[in-house]
Amino acid sequence: MTSIDNNALQTLMDRANIHDLLNRYYQGIDRGSMAQVESCFTEDVRCWYDGRPATVGRPALMDSFLAFRKQKTGEWKITTHFMGNLNFNRLEADSAEVETNAIAFLVQPQTTDTFVNMRSLRYVDQLVKTSSGWLIQKRVHTLDWSCQVPATFAKTTAERIVSIPAG
Repeated sequence: MTSIDNNALQTLMDRANIHDLLNRYYQGIDRGSMAQVESCFTEDVRCWYDGRPATVGRPALMDSFLAFRKQKTGEWKITTHFMGNLNFNRLEADSAEVETNAIAFLVQPQTTDTFVNMRSLRYVDQLVKTSSGWLIQKRVHTLDWSCQVPATFAKTTAERIVSIPAG
């Protein structure tokens, strides 16, 4: 292989690894796995979620996640995030800037009915490549639109099947 081929191969591998990182983040949110979500960020991460003040550091970020609090209290019955467009604004050997569009479905039990809040989210991330792989170092999270519809069926996060049974 020539050096150009090696560079192209490395770029493809970096793009795939960043895509996997973001998928791991969404899966962790939907599974209610704080450890999985935490593994996606650098220790000194800085995040701005929906116009709230900056959150600095991984412990503070984990404490700020509404998803985990609302899942724990039952305010959200279950969540599903779908990652859409992933735009690489910049990709270098050890840093990248990406913008990801996602749709979040947040199932909320009400007094008589269950509703689904649908949200269009954008994540603008600055990532760094570390010895353990790509991690999110800075993030801006925006809510672009939201609507609510009745749900006809919804399991809880605890009822969700996350693996294939043995046998």
